[in-house]
Amino acid sequence: MTDDEYETLSTKKLKKLIKRTEETLDELKGEMKKRKLDVQHSEIDHLEDHMDEVEHRFSNFMVFLKDVLKEKK
Repeated sequence: MTDDEYETLSTKKLKKLIKRTEETLDELKGEMKKRKLDVQHSEIDHLEDHMDEVEHRFSNFMVFLKDVLKEKK
């Protein structure tokens, strides 16, 4: 809607539009909160996989570090 269209609305209709807009905004905020929570739960569900990957990378790093230290001697 344009500013001109808002000006033609009665106060009652404008209040109704505001109420509907606020309700829609609340629904959108609820959906956003739900999605963030879903992502967090998904990450927690895969935490063990993440930890295994970190452990694997750390192990590779330790092997590399040991090789470097052996060559330095």
